[in-house]
Amino acid sequence: MKPQSVTVGKTQIRILPTVKGLVSESKIVEDEINSFKPDLVALSIGPEEVKGTREWDGEPYDMSGWDEVYGLSLRKLMGDTSVRLPPPSFSTAIKLSDSNGIEVVGIDMDEQSFTEAYTSNVTTWQLYKRGRLEKHMAKKGIAGSTPEEISINMEKSIREIKGFAKLEELRVSTMAENIRLYSDKDRILAVIEIPNIDSLVKLLKES
Repeated sequence: MKPQSVTVGKTQIRILPTVKGLVSESKIVEDEINSFKPDLVALSIGPEEVKGTREWDGEPYDMSGWDEVYGLSLRKLMGDTSVRLPPPSFSTAIKLSDSNGIEVVGIDMDEQSFTEAYTSNVTTWQLYKRGRLEKHMAKKGIAGSTPEEISINMEKSIREIKGFAKLEELRVSTMAENIRLYSDKDRILAVIEIPNIDSLVKLLKES
């Protein structure tokens, strides 16, 4: 999926789709920062994740079952060295922004907001259904002939569960609202996980 441009007021927003964890995304992000020369880099992770990625000490990550299934599916398609944590698109964006004096922010929900949204929208039964889906995916893998398809298909399967669909809707709404907070910037590069691209672009165009 190619980058998209949206203008909100006087701010030009360059929205760069990313496949979470894919090593090759690092070069794509580097090229976009160097060519677009943004005043701000916005990432589709929470503020705490920006801090954690910046300060990562190299120790192994604690991963959810879904992240493990997702990573295994990508490795099966692309090879063992193709996937890395923290996600290269985000870690590269932070490193380059810091070294070039560019402000970088996480525009997803913070931990407290996410926890509140999660408990308000996901029922025990829906959590059970997601657990069963995860076990099924662990056996079968996530369908897709490209990394983009694997990322989209994983999210599509989760969003078939109503509570998780609502949670993702709230996340994207938060991202759009947070991007609008930086309308004083001339150019914003937003690095966004590919399943949320279309809905985020739609919300920003409605601004």
